[in-house]
Amino acid sequence: MIGLAVAMDVVAVLCLCWSLLGVLRPAAVPGGGDGGRSVAVALIGVSLVLLSVPLWSLP
Repeated sequence: MIGLAVAMDVVAVLCLCWSLLGVLRPAAVPGGGDGGRSVAVALIGVSLVLLSVPLWSLP
């Protein structure tokens, strides 16, 4: 189960980095925004971290 937890944490870090890049990158259309895409990816990353926490305590 530790391997699964590590894999989930790696994917979560990648999602959080991707959402950070989406926030820092200027919009292609002025005032158009990204439609919440970066927020959705950040929430996926946070939920993966929270789901992996109980896996770390399993033998």
